[in-house]
Amino acid sequence: MTPEDTNDPPRTGHDGTTGAGSMRPRPLASVDDVASATAGDALACWAAQRLDRTGSAFAAGDAVAVAAPDLARRDRLVVRGSVADTTELVRSLLGTLPSSYRVMGSAQLVRAMADAISDLDVRGTFGWMETRTPAPVPDNPATWLDGAELGEAAELVRRVYPDSYAVPGADPEHRWAGVRDAAGRLVAVACDAWTGGGVGFVSGVVTDPRARRSGLGRAVTAFVARELWAKYERVALMVDSSNHAAIRLYEGLGFTGENVAVATSAAAAAETTRRAC
Repeated sequence: MTPEDTNDPPRTGHDGTTGAGSMRPRPLASVDDVASATAGDALACWAAQRLDRTGSAFAAGDAVAVAAPDLARRDRLVVRGSVADTTELVRSLLGTLPSSYRVMGSAQLVRAMADAISDLDVRGTFGWMETRTPAPVPDNPATWLDGAELGEAAELVRRVYPDSYAVPGADPEHRWAGVRDAAGRLVAVACDAWTGGGVGFVSGVVTDPRARRSGLGRAVTAFVARELWAKYERVALMVDSSNHAAIRLYEGLGFTGENVAVATSAAAAAETTRRAC
């Protein structure tokens, strides 16, 4: 379970001050450190994959903040903890990070922090979904795509969902899976993208409109989720909160969701795109 994002009163330190501001933030050096500090929270551990590059993580009181540069196309500051401690920790870190960083955590927590930090504006909300159980075996065959098939996959993604963060062929570390219809056309794809921190991550789920309600989108998503679960035993994804069909699909595969929000500085808000996540 994640730390509760509550409105508990600030704690009093030995010097009589309150909140995380009375405690020196301590660095967390590894995914294991972050997992220990957050009771194994999937979102925080996923962000901690950047600690082996240029990321950083800190804890103070019950708050944890993980700075993950260029993770799923965004610089992210993932936060967990109580409102009081997390607000003070984030306040202390914002001045040390580029304005491109987006504060990301439960919607309740991020909104409370934005109320307390004058330069922080909520940009939007979306769904973070995760599962610790294997997805059902897909009814239709899906397979990993080879390099020769990525061009066809890229055309499908550009045509159906041009705003996708995951793009076939753009990152050699990403693995794409697909399923074909009876005519041999590639009609649904999904990607193992930005997996790390002990969390498999599914992205780039796209189904040709002509193949919707055929079960092929479900099949390719289930295939990737099962492959990732077999290695990590924990799989996550992000979803637009208004995409109710996708949410139902993921719930049917065993995923459960949390309403997540992102916030940026006012200056950064003018420079970034309209997408919430």
